[in-house]
Amino acid sequence: MARYEIPISDPAPHLGPTAARILGAAKRVLLRDGFRALTFERIAGEAGENPALIRYHFGSKAGLVATLVDSVLYLESLELIESLAALPPGEERRQALFRLHEAYAHEQSSYRMFYELVPHILRDEALRPRLGDLMDWYRKLDAWALGGQAGVSPPPGLDPLAVLTVALADGVALQVQADPGLDTGPAFALWQRLVRAYLEGQGGAAGEA
Repeated sequence: MARYEIPISDPAPHLGPTAARILGAAKRVLLRDGFRALTFERIAGEAGENPALIRYHFGSKAGLVATLVDSVLYLESLELIESLAALPPGEERRQALFRLHEAYAHEQSSYRMFYELVPHILRDEALRPRLGDLMDWYRKLDAWALGGQAGVSPPPGLDPLAVLTVALADGVALQVQADPGLDTGPAFALWQRLVRAYLEGQGGAAGEA
């Protein structure tokens, strides 16, 4: 699975205890109060630290936000790839992908942080390419999981399906944010049937043998 290494670095190994507390506090403020609340004063109060230490460890608010973005996106990506890589190729891995996407759609805290960050990321020329690389990685990972091959390369012809799979997962998660009681089971069951029909049209799961 070396080919599917996450294209974002984990900031955690490079943080000392104080910086880690500040980052954890920033996540709590973001989740509870939104992106506009990410001020040095609010974060420092949440962390129980001096605001000057935020500038010392992260340089600026932009530096803190960049670290926050990497941390949020990396941890979610790591859980996804580790869960899928542990399974044999074929139907079992495809079923796991569907279950994971549906489960993530209902993890409101993770997606709420993601949606709070996305508008800022898209406006930031330094951060936008990171999100683009990550979305490309997600599409390749989904194509690999859906294709059912034992190797690390997804079979040809699955790029459009992977684009729609990522769009479906993020779109359903957005609806769940607005309506936490939404029953997503029927939608994901329909999506599985459509995926199977597409794969059969591609030649029997696109090389499952």
